[in-house]
Amino acid sequence: MRVIIREAAYADLDRIHAWIANDNPRAAHAVIERILDSTELLGRNPYIGHAGRAHGTYEWVVRNTPYIVVYTVDPNENLLVVVAVFHGAQDR
Repeated sequence: MRVIIREAAYADLDRIHAWIANDNPRAAHAVIERILDSTELLGRNPYIGHAGRAHGTYEWVVRNTPYIVVYTVDPNENLLVVVAVFHGAQDR
């Protein structure tokens, strides 16, 4: 399945990176890489996440991080769209 990351989700990744980089730039890079790697996994297995809070979305907790990828799946277009990335403790 083709994976598209929406602009808003890239903005989320930028904020996550900036927050972590304040204390540890190397860790910030590693976390972003882990999140992006998880989107590739979702592209191969789009239904491994659970139903999201918003109708029609799915959520996937990125392994060994507190971050959640929110995405939609369009099987007709063979497309997975990442719409947001949140910290699990974040008030959504």
